[in-house]
Amino acid sequence: MKEFLYGWIRDIAFYAILMTVILHLLPEEGQKKYVRFFMGVVLMLVVLSPLLSVAGLSGTLDSIYAEQTYDEELQDFTQRQAELEADYAREIEKRKQEMTGDGTENPADGEEEQGGSSDIKVEIVLDE
Repeated sequence: MKEFLYGWIRDIAFYAILMTVILHLLPEEGQKKYVRFFMGVVLMLVVLSPLLSVAGLSGTLDSIYAEQTYDEELQDFTQRQAELEADYAREIEKRKQEMTGDGTENPADGEEEQGGSSDIKVEIVLDE
């Protein structure tokens, strides 16, 4: 118990020193109020961490954080995948037009437009 209490006090002291150093390194006063707010919330979590672990809530907080992080990453991944698929489709369409629109016509396309399908004869010879 003594070691646990010592570690808890050490964590609080380390965080207080880190908070002071970060606040002194910030160049503008406008940013300090936001950093103080964030650091205050984190300090409350550091101070309450032993109580949360005794009550069994630390695992609950971890699972909530992991679930939210997973959801955000999944949405980001889905969005990036849709963008990549759209880019790929545009690239394929562009290459199709380059192949057919550079002055050489595809003979099969021309024959279909003239009113009929084209017959293609293929002969395969296998030598044994």
